[in-house]
Amino acid sequence: MLDVVLILDLSGSVEAEYELIMDFARALSLGLSIDSDSVRVGVVAFSDNASHVIQLDEFIQRQRNFIERLNFPHHRGETNIQVTITRTTSTYRFYRSML
Repeated sequence: MLDVVLILDLSGSVEAEYELIMDFARALSLGLSIDSDSVRVGVVAFSDNASHVIQLDEFIQRQRNFIERLNFPHHRGETNIQVTITRTTSTYRFYRSML
């Protein structure tokens, strides 16, 4: 099984590139076999804080629903990479322990 976690910077510093970031996430997800049992995709969006927008086990075998869900708002704010790394690694370490 392949686990892919997209970490998307939605802070104010990338406001001009927001659509490009979202288009990339959608295109990448189209290239993955989310509809099979072999790939799970999660999404973490961050600016001032990190939020797990899509959990790894949320869209198993529903690629179309996953892509539709990639329409969350631009957060703006500061770029807080440290909180994002800490929260992401602790959350997805839990998923790895379940394998």
